[in-house]
Amino acid sequence: MSDCEDMPALEDDDDRPHTSPPPTRTSRVNNSSPPEKMTCRNECSDDDEEEEEDWEEMEEVVIGKTLCLFCGDVLSSVQVAFAHMIDAHGFDFVAFVCKFNLDQIGYIKLVNYIRGERPRPDKLFGEDKIKWESNCYMKPVLDEDSLLMYDVEEVTCGQEQLNQSAETKYNEATYEELTEIISKQREVMQRMLQAVQANSKNDDVLVKTVGDMRPEDDEGYFNSYAHFDIHHEMLSDQVRTESYRDAILNNSALLCGKRVLDLGCGTAILSMFSARAGAVVTGVDMSEVIYQALDIVKENRLDEAITLHKGRLEDLQFDHKFDFIVSEWMGYFLLFEGMLDSVLYARDKHLVEGGLLLPNRCTMHLVGMEDMSTYSKLVAFWDDVYGFKMSCMQKEVIKEATTDIVKEECIITSADQIADFDLMKITSRDTEFTSRFSLTVERDGRLTGLVGYFDTYFDMPSAVFFSTGPHSTPTHWKQTVFYLPEPRAIKKGEILEGSISVRRKRREVRSLDVGIYFDNQTFKYLVE
Repeated sequence: MSDCEDMPALEDDDDRPHTSPPPTRTSRVNNSSPPEKMTCRNECSDDDEEEEEDWEEMEEVVIGKTLCLFCGDVLSSVQVAFAHMIDAHGFDFVAFVCKFNLDQIGYIKLVNYIRGERPRPDKLFGEDKIKWESNCYMKPVLDEDSLLMYDVEEVTCGQEQLNQSAETKYNEATYEELTEIISKQREVMQRMLQAVQANSKNDDVLVKTVGDMRPEDDEGYFNSYAHFDIHHEMLSDQVRTESYRDAILNNSALLCGKRVLDLGCGTAILSMFSARAGAVVTGVDMSEVIYQALDIVKENRLDEAITLHKGRLEDLQFDHKFDFIVSEWMGYFLLFEGMLDSVLYARDKHLVEGGLLLPNRCTMHLVGMEDMSTYSKLVAFWDDVYGFKMSCMQKEVIKEATTDIVKEECIITSADQIADFDLMKITSRDTEFTSRFSLTVERDGRLTGLVGYFDTYFDMPSAVFFSTGPHSTPTHWKQTVFYLPEPRAIKKGEILEGSISVRRKRREVRSLDVGIYFDNQTFKYLVE
């Protein structure tokens, strides 16, 4: 078991802002205090009501809908969950309930038995004895489990009628007729699944993007990029800046003579790399820093190759399309800040056919962490504050994800990929997702939290890749840490399975609501 110490202080570690007073993309880390939170939340009734509405919406995804009995998939209804169990796991739950002629009590016990004991679907379906008679299975394993609220008679009555009908006709039915009945039942199940998929696609119009915001409502975000400090921090991140430099300059033969759009150009560093590669560049930024960028471009005698525009991309018009769109849009946990919306808008409206986004692909990952030192300072601290208990504060601390540089030796599990975004194909809807994860414990210890990070790819003739994970050189993005309420003892070789849901906040679309279902519990986090 490792007990990681604090990271050494990082110099000039203020970063990209995101709230008012000026927000920062990263938190300052030092030896004397635990990692800062991603936000300082306003303690006013409007914000509380707004947050409650956001979590009610998240609960519809993680809790209010139906979690599969055998995997982490979240389905839109109990009926769709029944169809999913047949399609994904080969387990006919309705037939199984009818096989044992279960009443409501027996049905509830069965659901809790499966959730608690986690039997394999194939072995469970082969059972001919009831193993869930104990009253201990009356206690819900999952809070607000929609399967427990389902009236089992809706299933059994329909099945009884079907059985009676089948019994009277069985002797007269031919093999072909029975095959046709089974085929029709499968078609019904397939249509149910297709309907769910169609509804999911139609949800695209419900996803509010940053382009839907009024400029005056987003003014604080853009103003946060006007100060030099944030640009110093980003430019000082060698992993970030040198990766973009190498992707552009090592592929100069590809960019030479081509038109490049630099979205969110800031100090115009990516514009100047592109111009040095021989491209004709247009840079766009809504922040006041654009005026310094004009001076920087002129100072480096690149003003003939680079044209800069102040404004919001969604409000600008260009006389031509671009061969490449380059942008450093990534935020904490990749999706925070929502700048990807603008990149996808630019791709659809301003990129020539056959053009390329730089970067063109990003992946998201989770890994388990054991860091009792930081956990004690951040969470356990509230158990005894000068002799007083303040345990209620722990809930507030835990539900806000933190940014921190996690030491490699604190990692206690394998990593799992939870998202793979092909930026040439995805839509804004794809940035809201639910994904299963499976982590293998690599040594005995205590799990204190899950760590989120992302990897970035420039798939070009001279390919470039960088990671923001704890196994790599630290970046200004650091990692996003989701602390557990209590450390969990784990053993080497143990498999930790669960699911994670990522959604935008309803009114603050640059922020994220994250729900993690793990160990038969649902944990809620804010990334702000």
